[in-house]
Amino acid sequence: MESIVILSILFALLFLRIPIYICLYLTGVLGLWIFTSMDFIFVAQTILKKLDNFSLLCIPFFILMGSVMVRGKSAERLVHLGWKTVSWLPGGLGITAVISSGVFGAISGSAISTVVTIGGVMFPHMDKFKYPKDFSVGLVTSAAILGIIIPPSIIMIICALTAGESVVRLFAAGYVPGILIMILLSIYAWFEARRKGMGKEALEPFDLKGFLVAAKDAFLGIFTILVLFGGIYSGAFTITEASVVACVLIIIIEMVIYRAVTLKDLKELIISSGVVSGGLCIIVGGAGVISEYIILREIPQKILELAMVHIPNASVYLAFTCVVLLIIGTFMDQVGAIMILVPIMMPIANHFNIDPIHYCLLFSVGLGIGYITPPLGLLLYTAQAITRLDFIMICRAIMPSVIIYIISLFILAYIPWLSTVVPDLLLGPM
Repeated sequence: MESIVILSILFALLFLRIPIYICLYLTGVLGLWIFTSMDFIFVAQTILKKLDNFSLLCIPFFILMGSVMVRGKSAERLVHLGWKTVSWLPGGLGITAVISSGVFGAISGSAISTVVTIGGVMFPHMDKFKYPKDFSVGLVTSAAILGIIIPPSIIMIICALTAGESVVRLFAAGYVPGILIMILLSIYAWFEARRKGMGKEALEPFDLKGFLVAAKDAFLGIFTILVLFGGIYSGAFTITEASVVACVLIIIIEMVIYRAVTLKDLKELIISSGVVSGGLCIIVGGAGVISEYIILREIPQKILELAMVHIPNASVYLAFTCVVLLIIGTFMDQVGAIMILVPIMMPIANHFNIDPIHYCLLFSVGLGIGYITPPLGLLLYTAQAITRLDFIMICRAIMPSVIIYIISLFILAYIPWLSTVVPDLLLGPM
């Protein structure tokens, strides 16, 4: 009964469109007030405890690094390298959009900004070379989710910290799944282009000299990424130290070498990155209250007892998890969903001996798919705002990609090796 009351309060607040951090905070406070006799000083202590985490410091630096690369020339040169790599393939512009979204999304950490930026660049080009509007909108919008799966990912950081797992291991777990989804989306773009004869005018023979020039232009951006991940996995840096080193390095590259970012630009980017980071910290603090309440009232244990009656094994539980994530991700902010669901569902996963890193990765992918799931997927409304197309048309256009993502989610759920092979190789078995 207590769980039903708490969930009813939470969903009622969400239905009223109250900001997510207030919904989470109020639900936790009301739960403590109604069902316990604890002093409300516990709320303040909980917020401070959740924010007193050294690993959270990497978030503003990752956001700032991505913003500087996008404002400067690094991201643009990486996109150009992607085009020179696949320009000879049918559907090359579509494949470039997928690769660019993966690279840009990983750099920026924001699916919404990926749609806005990559869409702004790719839509005119795809229109010019007569790609159908529904194809280009569906592909570019869905590819933006790759930024949540391919590290560095803010969602992965929050998920790992909430679950008490290694951020570094979860980062490593994202590479193979991210590449798998990029390949599947690229195959879809290639197949549709061949089947419908799209984009023939854009085809170019592979130009080794042009490719080498593009690789040379993009070298410093690639070097920064190598320093970031090389430092993390070699043990030279902690993830927080690596974020600072990579951020400083890209600022030097963009301001001193490329001279594409001015001091005025840097000031604006620091302020905007601070605002975004502050918003995330507010959500983490608010969600920490309801998370602590859930643990304090032993709700996971009660749900576990109930689950044991209806969920006989790990295979059924993984399918149940995928369905829950697809539904919840459609209408709830990812950070809030993670802070609520992980404390409840992770103990059940542990009971079934599901690898925790594998399970955390499913959260990143499953909640990300909710961004493009009708009728409430946030990226669908973002794409509509950019293209001015009918919302129903966008929902239809996104369907092939949604199917690809859902198939990928279930593949990842039932082949845990895809999530654990890289962490085990780089960091050793858990």
